[in-house]
Amino acid sequence: MNVIEASKRVEELTKLLDRYNYEYYVLNQSSVSDAEFDRLMNELKMLENEYPQLKSKNSPTVRVGGQAQSEFKKIPHKRLMLSLGNVYNEDEMSAWERKVRLSLNKPQVDYVGEVKIDGLGMSLIYEGGELQYAVTRGDGVMGEDVTANVKTIGSIPLRVNERRSFEVRGEVYMPKSSLENCNRERRLAGEPEFANCRNAAAGAIRNLDPKVAASRKLDAFWYYLVNARELGIHKHHEALSFLDSLGFRTNRERRLLHNIDDILVYMGDYAKKRPSLDYDIDGLVIKVDNIDDYDVLGYTAKEPKWAIAYKFPPEEVTTKLLDIVLTIGRTGRVTPNAILEPVRVAGSTVQRATLNNEDFIEEKGLMIGDIVSLHKAADVIPEVTGPVISRRDGSERPWVMPLNCPVCGHPLSKVKGLHYCLNPDCDSRKIEGMIHFASRNAMDIDTMGPNVVEEFFAEGFLHD
Repeated sequence: MNVIEASKRVEELTKLLDRYNYEYYVLNQSSVSDAEFDRLMNELKMLENEYPQLKSKNSPTVRVGGQAQSEFKKIPHKRLMLSLGNVYNEDEMSAWERKVRLSLNKPQVDYVGEVKIDGLGMSLIYEGGELQYAVTRGDGVMGEDVTANVKTIGSIPLRVNERRSFEVRGEVYMPKSSLENCNRERRLAGEPEFANCRNAAAGAIRNLDPKVAASRKLDAFWYYLVNARELGIHKHHEALSFLDSLGFRTNRERRLLHNIDDILVYMGDYAKKRPSLDYDIDGLVIKVDNIDDYDVLGYTAKEPKWAIAYKFPPEEVTTKLLDIVLTIGRTGRVTPNAILEPVRVAGSTVQRATLNNEDFIEEKGLMIGDIVSLHKAADVIPEVTGPVISRRDGSERPWVMPLNCPVCGHPLSKVKGLHYCLNPDCDSRKIEGMIHFASRNAMDIDTMGPNVVEEFFAEGFLHD
């Protein structure tokens, strides 16, 4: 085979493999066997090895993961990747919807409802029909170039039938089924399991080795065409259909909504349907459908006024309060912490939760040995909401704030409802002070995490 023949065959294989990838990852169907797909992929690899000049940067073979990188390049977003405002109940949603109609001076507004994927925000830039960059949300102004990792995700098109430049945004996530398989393999290998899908996905995307991302079986949903109007599209639901036509995976749980009643029904439907989905969602997003209205509604400093996130009520579980222990911060503040029987809640195992202060414990009426209710505030921070009184059996015992610091023995002082250890030589205060000094918000010393600081202090390498 000469180079001309090889070039034609590479083009044929590329088109075939792109089509089969789309069928498998986006349409959830396949017209070829796994063995035939692997045979074609291996043939393409062999041709690219023999004729390196024929390998394109978006070849199907890059999906298996290339060379590890030394660092991620920072890339500024052409348009800010803003966060969304939140509402937490029907009344707040109704108030937002009413405000939209008043701002637009319209009696009726169409919306699009979408599930809010709990993943890693991502922006894709396409130019001349090819993927150029994949950039994380970062701080909304600047993100990281993770193109090599994102190319390993089978459902993401590396080439599209659209020569005009455009930017699409969405969420990279790990399906629940992939997490189960991944954790099963990690258990067999003696490696720690991932707490939840989001952590596993974020860790893979931010790993410098693309092979790690390739091994995690990630996926993505795309929900926003940034420059839709430049492409002649003026409705959000039409923009999503346009992305469908280009081979992007958009979420099929979306719904066109015509009024607040439709929105409230949608909220109720997905509160029930949430557990049956093969991916984590932490709420819903309601967007004004008419893109031309976005200019009228505008933005705050942090978020658009034409979209809102409805956050589901936190999942509530019960577990046993085994003990209450104190931690002493760098300022000397003493914080009681609940030691809990391990329990799964909102995607991770919780064994500990802050109890804030002595007054909080007294107000909640908590006793050691209680069965307590627990949820994650904002789906992130474990929070004990109170005891389950009906499950008390008489074995519970009250907890009393100690008079002395459990670390150095110095008498505790109470100031405005908070307890402090005022001993400047308290080991805990010193350690916490050094941890803060080395943290990202201070000196940003990468190699000096909390465990390292504690170990060095214990060995006498650090003093204060």
